[in-house]
Amino acid sequence: MPYLDDEDIRRISGMKDGAEYELDLCGLDLPHSLASVERMIERSRFRKPRSVAIRIYPATATSGETHFQPIGRLLVEAMKAGTVRQTRPLMEAGAGFWVSLTGNPNADETEPGEEVPDTDQAEDP
Repeated sequence: MPYLDDEDIRRISGMKDGAEYELDLCGLDLPHSLASVERMIERSRFRKPRSVAIRIYPATATSGETHFQPIGRLLVEAMKAGTVRQTRPLMEAGAGFWVSLTGNPNADETEPGEEVPDTDQAEDP
């Protein structure tokens, strides 16, 4: 049987670790990590659907409890609520999650607080 590397598995299965955005939670404690994910999910209601890679430290022999399970539970609850369309672990075991946010398909492309240029008014020469 031939050996398949990670890239071959991604290509065959259609799994992509690439995402439009990345939320790096490495170095944060659990309450801050959970709050960051909750904030990301809440803000997604006002933005176009997008994909996000949530990065956490993978488990090691001396790391103790990781954030993988609590964040995974939060994402499952968000899927039940309909704010997350799809989620799966990243290819590297315990390194985080790939998430597809439901978002708002009718949302404006500008970021909150960004001024939209008014194109309807004529400019003075």
